[in-house]
Amino acid sequence: MGFQTSSSAAPTARSAENFSRLMHLVYEAAVQPARWSEAVAAVAASMGANKGLLFTPYLGPQDGGLVFPWNISEADLQRWATRYIEHDIWAAALLERGPVPEGSVYVGEDLVPRAVLEQSVFFREFLCGMGIGHLCTGFVFAGTPGLPATALSIFRPFEAPPFSRDDQAWLRLLVPHLSRALGVMHRLDTARLQTASILSALSRLSFGVALLNERREVLHLNEAARAVITRGDGLTVNGQQQLDAQGHTAGAPSLTQWLTTVHALDQHEPTHFSDGFSVSRGKPGQRYALQCSPLPSSAAWIAEGESVRFVVFITDPAAVRLPGSTRLRQLYGFTEGQARVARTLAGGNSYKTTARLLNISEETVRSHVKEIYAKAHVNRLADLVRILLSQGQVAV
Repeated sequence: MGFQTSSSAAPTARSAENFSRLMHLVYEAAVQPARWSEAVAAVAASMGANKGLLFTPYLGPQDGGLVFPWNISEADLQRWATRYIEHDIWAAALLERGPVPEGSVYVGEDLVPRAVLEQSVFFREFLCGMGIGHLCTGFVFAGTPGLPATALSIFRPFEAPPFSRDDQAWLRLLVPHLSRALGVMHRLDTARLQTASILSALSRLSFGVALLNERREVLHLNEAARAVITRGDGLTVNGQQQLDAQGHTAGAPSLTQWLTTVHALDQHEPTHFSDGFSVSRGKPGQRYALQCSPLPSSAAWIAEGESVRFVVFITDPAAVRLPGSTRLRQLYGFTEGQARVARTLAGGNSYKTTARLLNISEETVRSHVKEIYAKAHVNRLADLVRILLSQGQVAV
C-alpha cells in the first residue's frame, strides 16, 4: 500500500510525514495518558472517519479497563454498555471467528454483510442515530494477564464509502505502535492509564464534576466545572483549594460548612448520598444545585496522585431533565420501582429522603439499589448518578 491516499478516505495525505506525526502522538500519549483521545482523533481523521474509539471491550474503567473515544458521547457509550452490547453483531461476528490475533484488522463488511447490518436492531436503534455505518477495527491486545483485550475501532457514516483494503492496511501499520505504547503504560503505570480514562469520561459530561480528597480539597474539575468556576457567578475555589459558596437561602451554611457535614456523616454511613446544596448565582431565579457522593476508601478513584473521597455534581436546576421511568426501563431493564428510586437518588436525595418521597422503607430503597447497580453495571452511587445525568438533559 505504501503511504498513498485511499480513494475512499478523506483528503488527508498518508505520507511518511503524516505517519510520523501520528506516531509522535501515540508515543506522547504513552507518557501523557490524557492525550489518548487526541491520538484516536488523529488516527480517525487520517482514515476519513467521523468517530473513533480505543477501548477494552470486556472491561469497563471502573474495573481497570479504558475508554478513549473521539466524537462519541458518554451517553452513547453508556447506552452501548447497558442495552446494545448484546445486539452488537460486529462483536458477535468476531467472537464466532475464535481467538483474534493481535495486530489483526477487520472491516465491517468482512464481518457482517451490509444488508444484514441494515436489518439489525444494533443498526436501526443504535448505530443509525449515532451516524455510524462502517467499521474498521484493529486488535491492539488479544487479552493476557495484565494486558486486557484492547481494540481501536474507527467509524464512518452509512452514506460514506466503506473502508477499503488500503484503509485496512493503513490501520494495520498503526496498530503495532499502539500496542507498544499501551504495553509500556500497562507495565509501568497502569493506575495512570485507568485514571486518565475516567477523567476523559468526566470531561465529556455537560454538567460539572469536582473530585475532592479526604480534606475536601479539589483534585480535579471537569471542563464544565472549570467553566462554572471561571464564570465567577457564585461558586469559587478558595485559598485552601476547597469549593466555596454562600447558600441560596438566608441563614444557610456555606458550602465548605455543608461539605464538612457530609464528611462527618460519611464516617458513619459510607453509602450516604447527601441532600443537595443550593448556590445563589446573584441573579433572581438563577442558582446552581450541588450534590455530593462520598466514595468509600476501598472504592476510591485516583486523581493527581491522591484518593478521591468525594464526588460533587454541579448542575443548573432549570436545565435538568432526567430520563423518565419508561426510558430507564428500556435502557437498563429497571422495574418501575427501581426507575423511581434511581431518578430520586439522581435528583440529589439521600436514601432516607428517597424512602420518604416514594413512601417506601429505607430498606426497600437499599434493596432496589443493589438491583439497580447490577442492571446498570455500576458498583457505587457516584457512577449511577453520573450515567443517569448523562442520559438526560443536564447543563451548567
